[in-house]
Amino acid sequence: MESARPVRTRRRGEDLLRAIHAAVLGELAEVGYGNLTMEGVATRAGCGKAPLYRRWKTKDDMVLDAVRHGFSLRQGPAYTGNLRDDLLLTLRGMAAGLAGPFGGILRAVLSETHRRPALMDALHASIFDPRAAEMRTMLRAAAAAGEIRADAVDSPAATLGPELVVFRFLTEGTPLPDTTITGIVDDVILPLLS
Repeated sequence: MESARPVRTRRRGEDLLRAIHAAVLGELAEVGYGNLTMEGVATRAGCGKAPLYRRWKTKDDMVLDAVRHGFSLRQGPAYTGNLRDDLLLTLRGMAAGLAGPFGGILRAVLSETHRRPALMDALHASIFDPRAAEMRTMLRAAAAAGEIRADAVDSPAATLGPELVVFRFLTEGTPLPDTTITGIVDDVILPLLS
């Protein structure tokens, strides 16, 4: 019977680093931060532990690096002329992403940020801040088209949609009902921006 363990290959440089980052994120999603081990990451990446210890002194350093470099958000929709539709599409996409492996990774990392503040900085740099910039770009276009107030782009309401989706995910789990997303857009965001 064949083993489910990945076969070790002689990868180097960026190929190896990508495999390790993917392994760290996979382990976070499956076993959480507390149960993540260098051995588990090495097994999943199909390499020995030596390449891990050469790059990172601690598990924390390795996870931090994977969070900083391992997430790539798909670019959200550009403004199409209908802000409501664009917001619904964006928040539905976020909810779908949180329902998959990314949600487990985010939950595992967020559970450690109170002990490891550098992880929160990494989440902001790689996930939260780019998403907020995307939202503000969409809202600037909507303001230029007269759909919302111009001053709303720089208000706290500009990033409230993604924040509420993440909050509901953390407190209620997944999948988020579409009625929740529609309510966030229709009852919270659009009234605050108009």
